[in-house]
Amino acid sequence: MTIEFGISTGFAIKRWADPKEWAKVVKEELGLEHVQFSFDQFDPRAKEQSVESYCYRVQNECEKHGITIQSTFAGLSIYAHNLLYHPLVEGRMDGADWFAHAFHMTKLLGVQTTGGPIGGMDVATFHDSQKSDYVQQHSTELLIYLLTIAKQKYGIEAFYWEPTPVERESTLTIEETEKFVEDINQKLNGRGARLSLCFDIGHTTNPKLDDNNRNPLHWIETLDDKIDMIHLQQTDGYLDRHYPFTEKYNRDGMIRGEEVLQTVKKNTTERLYLEIGHAFEEDDQQVLNDLIESVEYWKNTMKRMGCSY
Repeated sequence: MTIEFGISTGFAIKRWADPKEWAKVVKEELGLEHVQFSFDQFDPRAKEQSVESYCYRVQNECEKHGITIQSTFAGLSIYAHNLLYHPLVEGRMDGADWFAHAFHMTKLLGVQTTGGPIGGMDVATFHDSQKSDYVQQHSTELLIYLLTIAKQKYGIEAFYWEPTPVERESTLTIEETEKFVEDINQKLNGRGARLSLCFDIGHTTNPKLDDNNRNPLHWIETLDDKIDMIHLQQTDGYLDRHYPFTEKYNRDGMIRGEEVLQTVKKNTTERLYLEIGHAFEEDDQQVLNDLIESVEYWKNTMKRMGCSY
């Protein structure tokens, strides 16, 4: 089995902002050839000339280093917004505007796949059944519109939606997630970008979940035909940690590379991308060391499991 093994450029937030720097880290330090471009690197709503210039730089550096941009993805900065689930209509429309600009930047990068979480409700809306139903309905309409223009205007083929562990951010269980994806694609009827999943193995940590729904391997097995990418992070199983796969964190972490690959080998998902996050105040060299050790952990595990990459 051949694994497409890559990394989200979210690792470079504020540390390696210039594409020539993060591309060099990806290829020369980590020995990787695939990235998922995180919009934490550059605001897609910047002035058009700036966006075009930046995208040219990214493409140039990736070509120079032999790096493929597999997809683009909403990053940490925009995740902090309510986006399509904002309690106010102007907030939801602003979220839709952000995604439209992200689609445009994706096209400029020469990429046909994007994704990310689509937003989250505030506490008051979530606990008001009438209002939450209305916001859910509007967000669904906006999502269908966005997926339609994603394909028809920007040439985007798929949107990797990422469920999160937060109950106010759309679905929480396997069953709910499966139904949501199927309903959206049925309503699109081929007119828009296909909705699929980017499954993060550290996102099954909500304490309300039962054992099956807290087991990331069960998610992979059950939703295999809907998962186009798996995000890799180490976690203690209590919170969405995005720890690296170092000896220190693997000691108490719940994610075991062998178990993940055993499950993946039984199914069809072959795209595994590291999504590791460090505190901004962490020592820069320590961050790089953790990334190198994490990549080596997965490469060595793949070799032991008979997987190429």
